[in-house]
Amino acid sequence: MRELLKNKNFTLLFAGSFVSQIGTAFYNFAVGWFILSLTASPLMAGLYIALGAIIQVIATPIAGVFVDRLHKIRILYITDYIRGISVLLGALLIFTFSQETYLLLILYIITVVLALNNAFFIPAAGAVRPELVERDALNQANAFFSFITSIQTIIGVLLAGVFYTLLGIELIFVINGISFIISGVTEMFIHLPAKTSKDLNVQKETFITDFKAGFSYILSKQGLLPFMLAALMINFALTPIFANALPYLFNLQLNKDPVHLSVVNVTFSSGMLVGGLVIGAIGAKLCVVKNIKQGLTALMIGNFSVVILMIAITQSQISYTMFLAFFLPVLFLQAIASVWLNVPFMTGMMRVIEEEVRGRVMAIMDTLSAAMIPLAIVLAGLVLEYQSLPVLLMTVLVISILPYYLMVFGKRTKPLYAILKA
Repeated sequence: MRELLKNKNFTLLFAGSFVSQIGTAFYNFAVGWFILSLTASPLMAGLYIALGAIIQVIATPIAGVFVDRLHKIRILYITDYIRGISVLLGALLIFTFSQETYLLLILYIITVVLALNNAFFIPAAGAVRPELVERDALNQANAFFSFITSIQTIIGVLLAGVFYTLLGIELIFVINGISFIISGVTEMFIHLPAKTSKDLNVQKETFITDFKAGFSYILSKQGLLPFMLAALMINFALTPIFANALPYLFNLQLNKDPVHLSVVNVTFSSGMLVGGLVIGAIGAKLCVVKNIKQGLTALMIGNFSVVILMIAITQSQISYTMFLAFFLPVLFLQAIASVWLNVPFMTGMMRVIEEEVRGRVMAIMDTLSAAMIPLAIVLAGLVLEYQSLPVLLMTVLVISILPYYLMVFGKRTKPLYAILKA
């Protein structure tokens, strides 16, 4: 790890990313809480999150074509500067206006700007990493960023609750804007040789052709389609718990300070961190089929427990102290189960999908997964707006049963498990 950090270009990329991602983590937390407090509408809060996600899903494949043609480092610092200036300008406007309509308009415009720039920044940051480190150090570099991401989330979300309570939403904007500017400055000092531009029409044609080939492969590979659909349904079912239900519970139902929700989110992130360390320690001993089924079963048990506890507190069946005493440990274990499922799942996908189509198939799955998230958030917001939290939670629980059955007991996924066991 020391040798990796001696690489000046890698260290500059890491330093900028570290600062900006912490700022982004507590910015996203704070804005979601602010909209709920401002409007008392879970639908408006859901639409805010979904809008950014939808724009990013649509724009990312298009941006990816340009990323391969343009200088990646310039993309990084230009998008960081645009994001930083936009957020700082947003802080000024929020200081100026107090009417709900104007504030919401400001927030929605900013999320559009951030999403469009994220669509360029994320693929550029991923593509530039292999060009900054030696090939034999790439795995270490990716593992390092993965580990640090968990720490960034923990720090960012914890700071969000404290800063929001003490400083207010305006200074959250200022801090996040400055973090983007700092990130942009560090990225300007990264040296990367310019690459020869490729013809855009060829790139576009290749992209469309590859996308079609990826879909054809998914349909032809026995067991792959139901396996992927089950994974997408699990994400669809679990997303509303964290994006909609928990903020609604702590803000509008329990009337707690944002620090309380920060503690909950940090608990989950800490569980994921521990889960990653455990999986990493197991390494080659990982049994893909066995761990997928174990992780999914544990995740379902945890999900059932989380739903029951949340319904109990909304119905005043248990005290808040008792709720936290059970809820936090369950959430911590559920996070470990999530990692226990996700890591072997991704390993399984990489094993059963042939190398020559792996990138295309994984890109399709990532795109579909990203598209399902805003849909789940908007639908959950509608349920909370016109029904109740228990209705949403029970719906989530019912939806998650089908993918669990498909992946653990379903006959259509058995051909895939047979390949993994071979």
